[in-house]
Amino acid sequence: MQCPDGGPAGYQAVKHILAAVVAAALLWAFVPSKGTTPVVVSPTSPVTAALSPASRQDKARVAAFYSAMADVVEREQTLATTVGGFRELHSRSLDRAFKGTDLPGKYPGLDLAIDQKLAAAVGKDDVPLPPAKRQSLIQALKDVATDAR
Repeated sequence: MQCPDGGPAGYQAVKHILAAVVAAALLWAFVPSKGTTPVVVSPTSPVTAALSPASRQDKARVAAFYSAMADVVEREQTLATTVGGFRELHSRSLDRAFKGTDLPGKYPGLDLAIDQKLAAAVGKDDVPLPPAKRQSLIQALKDVATDAR
């Protein structure tokens, strides 16, 4: 017996069964399983967000500055012994590093994002920087460098 399209008998039935199996497999791929956990996307840090339009070179300059700043604060413990002393060191270092370049003010919100990150680590009050608070500051500086990349 032949099918009307000239194929062997049963060919049409096999075609329909095969199409149904493929459709079921595709649908099955989109059914969530009970054992899977949803993918959680971490929010972008404010520093990363502020630098999103930045060139690779500008991101590298900011990252290098804060990486070096973390190194200096870690090695030179007598350089900034209070939060106020660190703020002064940070301000003067920024002036020396970026004065005369196009970077200051180029990325709106970057200064605020960095200030918030550092303030979260050590606060804004001019208090001493004991070892634990200094470590928190160093980590915040490293985080800014990482977020800038």
